[in-house]
Amino acid sequence: MDNYSILSHFCQYDKITMVINMDNNFNIGNKLLNLRTTLELSQEQVALRAGITTTYYGQIERNLKNPTIHVIEEICSAFNITLEDFFHTDTLEKSHDLITEKILLQLQTCTEAEKNTIYKIIYQIQLLQNNNKSE
Repeated sequence: MDNYSILSHFCQYDKITMVINMDNNFNIGNKLLNLRTTLELSQEQVALRAGITTTYYGQIERNLKNPTIHVIEEICSAFNITLEDFFHTDTLEKSHDLITEKILLQLQTCTEAEKNTIYKIIYQIQLLQNNNKSE
């Protein structure tokens, strides 16, 4: 058997062993789409928070582009989740409840002064609710 035949045989064998059942694979695009729609965010909002273009984000979500781990980390940051949470199957259940996630995502774009004002508003609302319960 000459070198070409050996290489050809090896490549054919390699292709056979490298066949992957797509049903068992993690689909990054579908995961991003599910997270984004669950959190009621636009592609533009996620892309801006992740520091990538909307076009690129859309291509990732449609599985047309393969992002690097760094880009996935930036997108995870935009969703306020860790890389570990992203690859976990029940990300939103593992992290905060949905309303808390939405609030945290909105707070990411606020200044410290705005966050402080929002905190004071929430605190006052809780005081009012507690006063109403005791009456």
